[in-house]
Amino acid sequence: MEKKIQVALIQFSPLSYDVKNNISKALILSKQALEQGAKIIVLPELFDSGYCVEDKDQKYALSFKDLKHPTLKSLHNLAIRYKAYIIACSIEKDQNKLFDTAYILGTKGLIGKYRKIYLWGNEKKRFQKGNKYPVFKLKFPNFSIKLGLQICYEVGFGEGARILALQGAQIICYSAAFGKVRTYAWDLASKARALENGVFVLASNRSGEEISKIDGNKLEFAGHSRIINPKGEILATCEKEEGFIINEIDIKEVEIQRNTIPYLKDLNLKLTQKNLKEIHLNTKEKKWQKKF
Repeated sequence: MEKKIQVALIQFSPLSYDVKNNISKALILSKQALEQGAKIIVLPELFDSGYCVEDKDQKYALSFKDLKHPTLKSLHNLAIRYKAYIIACSIEKDQNKLFDTAYILGTKGLIGKYRKIYLWGNEKKRFQKGNKYPVFKLKFPNFSIKLGLQICYEVGFGEGARILALQGAQIICYSAAFGKVRTYAWDLASKARALENGVFVLASNRSGEEISKIDGNKLEFAGHSRIINPKGEILATCEKEEGFIINEIDIKEVEIQRNTIPYLKDLNLKLTQKNLKEIHLNTKEKKWQKKF
């Protein structure tokens, strides 16, 4: 049975506070990709509010209980029209707590969400940490795909991608606002996550720049969104400031690569768990992070 599908990543420069125009630009680029046959769309981190809205996080936060919210409604309508899945990332509000949250919308509404666990820099002042690694099943006419979500900085945490892969994820999506000065990390880590887990990596990063409302620093973003196969090879990358990339992927390549280099099959999970537990028990009172 054929398991091929077109996937697309959207790259642009969201502006702080400009929700209406940010959504409009995301929709325009998404529609172009969908018209070319894309069935999975991935948008950058905090694509709707902009990244640097620290002084108004509460205002721009959304609740997933309200699919009539402008951001969710517009993306849901897009999913319905094109019978596709839209993966995005926004500020979430839940009982007055804020999260940096990636989510999937399909024809029937919200498929699921993932709350960012590893927060970068000033995000620790803005958001609560998530604590779960869910894997979602996306259904297509003749087959289904298991997919996991990660966000930005987490591309450097191999543990998250490995946990998702061990739960059956065949695709891992990264919505990102990754900094330009750390492009080298984005490049290497995104390919490594694909190779070591035998998964497709769909990494959508924003471009442009914003000014932090916390410390006044200018943040420049790297762009370089990329679609990566299970061998760690880049199939497509976005070199433009704004635009999209689209590529066909064959899910059968996941099984082939995992048999070619059986990292998951040969992983000694019991030994890994034992050593991690010992490290935790020996250092939990010593605040081990201070050593680094």
